[in-house]
Amino acid sequence: MRRFIFALACVFILTGCVDDSDRLELDVPHFIVEGWIEDGGFPVVILSRSLPLSTDYQDIDSLSDYIVRWAKVTISDGTDSVVLTGKYDKGYFPPYIYTTSRIRGKAGKTYYLTAEYRDLRATAQTTVPAIPDNCSFRVERCAGSDTLFQIRARFKDNPAEKNYYQFFTRVGTSTKQYQASYLGSIDDEVLKGETDMTVYRGHQLSDKDYTPYFLADDTVSVKFAQVDATSFRIWDSYTKIQSLSSNMFFSTSSDIESNITGGYGYWCGYGTITDYIVVRDSIGLK
Repeated sequence: MRRFIFALACVFILTGCVDDSDRLELDVPHFIVEGWIEDGGFPVVILSRSLPLSTDYQDIDSLSDYIVRWAKVTISDGTDSVVLTGKYDKGYFPPYIYTTSRIRGKAGKTYYLTAEYRDLRATAQTTVPAIPDNCSFRVERCAGSDTLFQIRARFKDNPAEKNYYQFFTRVGTSTKQYQASYLGSIDDEVLKGETDMTVYRGHQLSDKDYTPYFLADDTVSVKFAQVDATSFRIWDSYTKIQSLSSNMFFSTSSDIESNITGGYGYWCGYGTITDYIVVRDSIGLK
């Protein structure tokens, strides 16, 4: 079933990233790239191939064939280049990543990504912004509910700078992968000094009964990231389309932004603050 969810994700990304002039090429394989590098962190890249649109039956077990395991993935900071190592890692989904300990993200630097596999080649670049000023978190009970809780974030934007922010959440310890927080993309144009806002749970296709809130037994990791303008547009378009696509009364013709040349997806740099929250302890429950 998880492989099936992965296949749906690939189709969702692919069809959301193309305009009408490209739709005739949906039967041609494309790279799907998910990649990021944080200030002080190692790069992580997940590669797959897009699924061809077909009316023919396709066995679920064959969908793992679209995970790209033997690509050459190179990261460069403009001076040094490193070829990443591919490895199985069950903390991510799909459970195969490319990474290295030979290069760390550094605020202010631009990082170039090149992925090559057979006749596929994708490139991208991103900048790692500075870590944002301190952000504090607190847990509150949702009004009218004894079982749902919300996480509130308080931070201060520097009005002398143009900044973009993105919240990510991860629930539990069985995964290393963060999800973009629902409505968690922020342009500081809408901020005025100190800001207090709700951080919603990220939404996955595999969530059958999604709620943007948290439960008493949840252990939550929250990332507050400063991102560049391109990364902001990517995540802002993703969360907007995600929210509209779940509403049967509205539709959208907008595309999901991508900064990948020769493929679809994203390669993003983050300056992050990470906090770990045990909901039960934070709210004083026994």
